[in-house]
Amino acid sequence: MDEMNYVNNKCFVSTLTRLRESSKDAVVSADFSDAYTMYMHVNRPVQDEFVSIIEKTYNSNNAELILLCGSVGDGKSHLLSYCKAKYPEMMSKFYIHNDSTASLYIDKPASFTLVEVMKDFADEHLACSSRKVILAINLGTLSNFLEQDKDNRFLKLKEYVDKAGILDQRECKDNENECFHCVNFADYHLYELTSEGAKSEYVSGIITKITQNDPDNIFYKEYCSCCKNCDAYKRCPVRANYELLSDVKVQSGVISSLIEAIVKNKLIVSTRSLFNFIYEILVDERHFDRGSLEPRKEPDKMNSIEYCNSLLPNTLFGRSGASEILEAMSTVDPMRIRNEAIDDFFVFYENSVDIADIFLEDLDEYESLIERLKKTKFSEMANHSIKEAMLKLFVRLCWLTNKRQDLLTDDQDYIEYMAALYFWNKGEFKSLKNIYNIVEQGTLAWNGPVAKNEMQIPVGNKKTDYHLIQEIQIKPTFDKLPVVNKNVLFSFQDELKLKYRYNNDVAEIEIDFALYSLLKKVVDGYIPSANDKRVNVKCVEFVKKISNGGKKGDFLIIRNLTQRDVIEYRLEYDEAFGYSFEVK
Repeated sequence: MDEMNYVNNKCFVSTLTRLRESSKDAVVSADFSDAYTMYMHVNRPVQDEFVSIIEKTYNSNNAELILLCGSVGDGKSHLLSYCKAKYPEMMSKFYIHNDSTASLYIDKPASFTLVEVMKDFADEHLACSSRKVILAINLGTLSNFLEQDKDNRFLKLKEYVDKAGILDQRECKDNENECFHCVNFADYHLYELTSEGAKSEYVSGIITKITQNDPDNIFYKEYCSCCKNCDAYKRCPVRANYELLSDVKVQSGVISSLIEAIVKNKLIVSTRSLFNFIYEILVDERHFDRGSLEPRKEPDKMNSIEYCNSLLPNTLFGRSGASEILEAMSTVDPMRIRNEAIDDFFVFYENSVDIADIFLEDLDEYESLIERLKKTKFSEMANHSIKEAMLKLFVRLCWLTNKRQDLLTDDQDYIEYMAALYFWNKGEFKSLKNIYNIVEQGTLAWNGPVAKNEMQIPVGNKKTDYHLIQEIQIKPTFDKLPVVNKNVLFSFQDELKLKYRYNNDVAEIEIDFALYSLLKKVVDGYIPSANDKRVNVKCVEFVKKISNGGKKGDFLIIRNLTQRDVIEYRLEYDEAFGYSFEVK
């Protein structure tokens, strides 16, 4: 059944399908003469930076090259189209090359076209040119272009790219005195960092566009005209989900959970996949047949379990494998939380039959969600699956609306990591003491538990009761930390790059959330598995480098753990007298 038939049947689902990844509208069309496309546009800080550079350069008498960099599908084309529609006079001053992988010549490769586009910015022409070009280019293509410049025609451009840190994961810094400028999508993320945690104005803006009462919002208009006059209004999970997503408390919970999933899974979310994600949590196509000839009758075909599982809290966290984003969302499912309080609650819930009362005690404002479930006899074994689905609904909705914090505790590792990420990107090293200490302690204990300023040296026989230990001292160093004097960070590096000094050398390690969490476990006595070391190769290399800076060339400690009182032996080398061995 195609979407046109849906329109004829006047079902709200037909309108929501515009959000699906397979829909042409989900790409956020480049046609800004279309009212829907213009309405759905949400401003981003990367747009502000791009427009600012255009404003500074469009009346210049010099050559001006604006590199609009990023990766596939991050929104470069959309931004160019929007600016051409919004600022036609300024944009008309620039030649825009939007596809650096395409050739303008039938018999020549794309690389030839790119050289032609860039010829006025070669060193020999730069001083006498006044040409203005906006080049939308993926970072890989830019890197290849510069590497293939064997004649060194673009040395000044190479110097700028290197100085700005465009290709080496440093935050791009524009130099106003240059004719080269860069706006790098890689510097911007779906979320921003604040002193109170991560937030996302962009995701919030998109959800607001979809749910707000606005004359230009086709989703809200179709919801009013279709859902409110539908016989299945009270029984339809799609209608219920749209109303849930319109709730600012639920919006906040969805956004914070999405950010957490992005950080923990190192997920890259494009605008297209974000729209599709919103569709997936609104319409559970497992239980709502989008191709139905009579879509209004679909809710009546659902049994109670299917209905419950189709409600937004359960579609958000309980659909692993449906898409990459939903797979990631399953990893931050509040049903995974384990503590004494929630375990006790699960026991209480399992032995209860007044399930509706438990739900309404904390979530009375969402009573309509369980209207069709109230008459279920939960004392009967046949209804155990419904009872389980309602438990998930209760826990997940409490999480989204910030209820029952006595049961649903936040992930402290995640909170610590995001705080550290914020302060590190601001360059406030005094607020980073805790994370530097954890990384230091975790590094030294990587091969096994040790005392302060010690590191085990791996031995062939892992089952031995003897530990071979060297003394080592490493100290944090804070040179070249980012320095940002803003309270909200829209552009930042999404991993910590920590440096430590040992002997007369310096080693750097990149810390993502997974590695931070692992190092905290190591500090508490956990010994990394073979898989941990395989996944964290860079950490293994860092540990090895630090280990080589120890004092094992001067002396070693052999610790015997088989005795009640630990015995230590010291093997020491003296240039004058050779080796000595003593019991400590």
